[in-house]
Amino acid sequence: MKYTQAAAASAEIMRLLLQKMVCHPAAFTPPNYAIWYEHLAGINPALSEAMNKVLNSDDMLDDDTVEKFYMQYVSECDSDMQNLLRGEFKELLNKLSLSSAEAAKEAQHFGSSLQTHGEALKSGLDASELLALINNLSGDTGKIRGTMHALETQLQTSKHEVEKLNLEIESARVEALTDPLTSLLNRRGFEIKSRPTFADSASTNKGFCMLMLDIDHFKKVNDTYGHLFGDKVICSIANTLRSKVKGQDAVGRMGGEEFAVLLPETNISGAFTVAEQIRQAIENGKIRRQNSDEQIGGLSISIGIASHVTGCTLEELLDQADKALYNSKQNGRNRTSIFDQD
Repeated sequence: MKYTQAAAASAEIMRLLLQKMVCHPAAFTPPNYAIWYEHLAGINPALSEAMNKVLNSDDMLDDDTVEKFYMQYVSECDSDMQNLLRGEFKELLNKLSLSSAEAAKEAQHFGSSLQTHGEALKSGLDASELLALINNLSGDTGKIRGTMHALETQLQTSKHEVEKLNLEIESARVEALTDPLTSLLNRRGFEIKSRPTFADSASTNKGFCMLMLDIDHFKKVNDTYGHLFGDKVICSIANTLRSKVKGQDAVGRMGGEEFAVLLPETNISGAFTVAEQIRQAIENGKIRRQNSDEQIGGLSISIGIASHVTGCTLEELLDQADKALYNSKQNGRNRTSIFDQD
């Protein structure tokens, strides 16, 4: 999960970000809150780098810059969920803004009262006048104490609301990055999980590989047995992929009947072994039709493998694995091919 801060840490981040946000012309919007939260929490290095360039140059964060940073570095939810969360965050920030404004007004009034009482003390006061001054000061102190208590209560309430919204954001994020049929990563989720491997020098030094897999004659499967059975085939292959890879590997459904697997710390020989285990497990397996005892076998997949080389991007490695997959298809299917770097 992206948001893992404890309650006390979240409250402190919220206090700091309000101080930071008032120094810039951008409106108190949910995207503005989100970029400051992730920046101050130190959980989004790419965003922090972009933010620091602006802040170190003494430029101001305006609405356009906030929107750009939010869309580029934070947003991972669909538009409907974004609009819902925007409304909830806007309501929360408005409450905080009103409470802070009321507290500031009372603090200003209290300061003026203290100054007035201080001036009165410079002159000689009899006992009754001194008692009246003390009573007035006590009343003003009670008012500011009540206002600060109200603000503290509002902050405590807002802290719980922030925690609830953070959970909603994380839930929406997971949903937006997950394939609903198989519960594997979807294409975007796969890309997001894979990118850190390409940016990590230790990972690139150890080497890693990409697998692209495609179900053979899948249209024929759908035409012969129906789309419900076709969906069952896709889910069965997804389960096979889960069982054959390690926790650190990324597995995604890239669309239709095509899948991808990123294998960190794996050379081409190891990747070929994993690919063949997957291919043979599917070839030897059988899937029972719904509402029937009939079991369908003879399914197969074709696989392409590409090994990462220095400077190769995620998009390039996916393309290379896809070309190797195409080679498997062209040479009879139900086989594994390796991309030739030469």
